[in-house]
Amino acid sequence: MTPGDRAHVPDPYGDRALLTSAMAKGYDAVPDEERDRLRRYLEAVVAARSAPVHTTVAFNAVYFGYDLGGDGYGGSPLCLDDFPVITFGECAPMLPVGAMVCVTTGSDPLYAEVVYREGAHPEVGTLGDIPAWVSGAPAGAEGAGRPGDGVAPRRRELLVPDLHAFGPGLSLSSAQLHRLRTRRRWINEDGHVVVDVRYPSPETARRDALTAYADHLLTTARKQLLSPVVPVSLAALVGGTHDDDLRAGLLGLLGTVRGVLNSSAILRTWGDYAMTRTSLADCWADTGPLGGDDLRSLAAAVEHAANPGRRRYGLTTPVTVYTAVGPRLRGFPGATELLRGVGYATAVCRANLALADVVQGDSDQGLFENCSRITLDDAFEGGGVWRSHHPGDAETLGDPLAPAGRVKGVFIAVRWLTWGFVLAQVWA
Repeated sequence: MTPGDRAHVPDPYGDRALLTSAMAKGYDAVPDEERDRLRRYLEAVVAARSAPVHTTVAFNAVYFGYDLGGDGYGGSPLCLDDFPVITFGECAPMLPVGAMVCVTTGSDPLYAEVVYREGAHPEVGTLGDIPAWVSGAPAGAEGAGRPGDGVAPRRRELLVPDLHAFGPGLSLSSAQLHRLRTRRRWINEDGHVVVDVRYPSPETARRDALTAYADHLLTTARKQLLSPVVPVSLAALVGGTHDDDLRAGLLGLLGTVRGVLNSSAILRTWGDYAMTRTSLADCWADTGPLGGDDLRSLAAAVEHAANPGRRRYGLTTPVTVYTAVGPRLRGFPGATELLRGVGYATAVCRANLALADVVQGDSDQGLFENCSRITLDDAFEGGGVWRSHHPGDAETLGDPLAPAGRVKGVFIAVRWLTWGFVLAQVWA
């Protein structure tokens, strides 16, 4: 973004506040003029950031004053000493997208903003093949039909930290980042964190991203949230510091930010992640790795993954295949470097949007002409798990983009098919 372009973008520290009391009541309560001003700023943030911008990251930008000129949060009033200190070991507390953390590295502390998060179950294959029971399984599940102890569940997750969010003054040099990746102390060779997350209870593991982040800000990062030197404090917007008022106001602000991102004509969203339409168009036009050709190849592979079904005794055997997008992308030639750092989040969100567009544009509620039905099964595990089933015309049609795996709550009984073999138990 040029200085001339930035001159037309509202500033969180400008004469007119970008966050207002009406916004603390939710998107529908906000006057159009206030929405428009916030939208212009958030659109500029999405265009400036190098990764898709989650709703919680967009909230951080406007609440803590993200600088579009290149300093990021480096010039904000954030006190780095207030950040939770994370030491990655065998297990770590849950860090929602948007969390700002200080990571112990053995030398200088490293400051980062978590900009992307997904499940990283160890049974997901290197090319995205995934057992049926893993897709949509609750945190702590130990296998098909084994939901775990249900007390303090654990789940392996992949986090993508933005190591440059706090400006050049606090960013790692290429040599420093290379040393961290080589040592593999807490960050892998791609610049990602893979850690076993400990949840206090099954209920906390089921919370949506915005609720989880609100909980984080009101507890672990409370001092950061209630800083008196942010552009406009939450306490001022809701008129006090009572916990119930703060929680309601914070959830209202997050809902407003999400509504503004979703209403933008120049942005597209995958879940809570926003990208510019221009960047997506550029990706489709790109003939290199993970460009349009690879995305079309991915869509075709998912569409035909379960077709044709095997024939047995003159009958077509139903076939169901689950594909995790994140690992599947690693199989494309030349993709390795593009999947390092925040590039991984970008590639995964683009791939899911491409699959969603194909399903919505080329099928009838996920049912394709080849009689395969393609649906999103789990939006979190492995960057998103897509279910391919053939024949799909025997299934009840519904919204193919509603993650079916995530609403599975009980186990289906094992059934014997007429030819005498057993289907594996799945979450349903």
